[in-house]
Amino acid sequence: MLAIKSELPVNSDMYFLALKRMAEKGMKSPHGDGFGFLYSTESEYGVFKSLDQIWNYAHPFMEMKLGIFHARKASSGYTANLHHVHPFITEVQGKTWVFAHNGTIYDVNIDGVIDSQYYFSKIQEKLLKWPPEDALLATAKEIEKEKKFTSLTCILSDLEDIWAMKYYSDPGDNYHNLYYMEHNGVKVLASEPITQYIDVEGIVDFRELGNCEIIKL
Repeated sequence: MLAIKSELPVNSDMYFLALKRMAEKGMKSPHGDGFGFLYSTESEYGVFKSLDQIWNYAHPFMEMKLGIFHARKASSGYTANLHHVHPFITEVQGKTWVFAHNGTIYDVNIDGVIDSQYYFSKIQEKLLKWPPEDALLATAKEIEKEKKFTSLTCILSDLEDIWAMKYYSDPGDNYHNLYYMEHNGVKVLASEPITQYIDVEGIVDFRELGNCEIIKL
């Protein structure tokens, strides 16, 4: 999982390459059960999804001011379904929201709905009355009371800003992670440090988020 935000349009190739390498060679790889990305510019946005393995896909070669990228690792025995590929997108009171999630929520027994979609639906309910930070935290606390889960770590965007939350249940969890950095005016969030997979220059403010922390880009 990876997200970028910039005041000026930036080429997305290097970030897409980072996620490709992370999905193929990173922690608990491979993440080869489909991938998707959202891009947003000043004049348009779009979502692309595929059931292909991300490392078999060419770079999109597009500029964007905001992007969310996700490569999926589905549960054992699951049959890949394009409808379940992240990121998910919906409207709440006329505003577009985009969501991606890393982790598993157990015992979500809704036909055709996976745990991440269930999670997003809960967040949407909260967005009707609360700002994004409060909606994310309130949803996480509600799910924590009702269900077992590995991680509620997620990225949420309204196409203008990005909110990310790191939230896992096991204090020893070093997998469901989020790292923040900025370089050359681009703000980056990723599940692993992208410097392990690509060369990045001009890095400032590199850090690992704490558990239950929410950050806004």
